[in-house]
Amino acid sequence: MATRKSPTSAEKKPTTRKAPTKKAAAAVAVIEKKVPTYEEIAYLAEQFWNERGRPFGSPEVDWLRAEATLQAA
Repeated sequence: MATRKSPTSAEKKPTTRKAPTKKAAAAVAVIEKKVPTYEEIAYLAEQFWNERGRPFGSPEVDWLRAEATLQAA
């Protein structure tokens, strides 16, 4: 049985990189989407709370609205 030798560095073919496809570029854009920080959400939630007249109860309403607003931006 014959043994197979691995090619030396001079015999190896150089590899080339392909340009990213549109689908891959879109995936990168999704990954790079900025995630709002806790402080950003809290600040905006407080602004919404102040606009509503500082009512008692349900701070989740303002928090979720702030979170959705920042994620949409």
